[in-house]
Amino acid sequence: MKKSTLLFFCTFFCLLFAIPTTAQETTKKAEAPKATEEEEGPLMFKFEPNFISKNEKRKEEIALTRSIIDSLDVSERKRLKLLKDLYKNGVSKRLKKALLVENNFEDVDE
Repeated sequence: MKKSTLLFFCTFFCLLFAIPTTAQETTKKAEAPKATEEEEGPLMFKFEPNFISKNEKRKEEIALTRSIIDSLDVSERKRLKLLKDLYKNGVSKRLKKALLVENNFEDVDE
């Protein structure tokens, strides 16, 4: 009796686990239609076409602001904090305050 019930349960579990494996077989699917247009560059340029020009403009602004920060008469520690603000955040309160220095240029009469 025990052997027959054990045999029955073994065959039952084998069949039970065999059925889902047959459902896992891959069938031949229709291929997805290929895009007719060639993609030009990364997908990001589709949504933001002037990304490169914005980056170049930002680099130029950073270079100009860095030259201004380097010419200020501030301590080395404050200069490094200003440069960190410039690269990390773009514009911060500390950076605005430092850049709003009164610049009085005197005309030299020759």
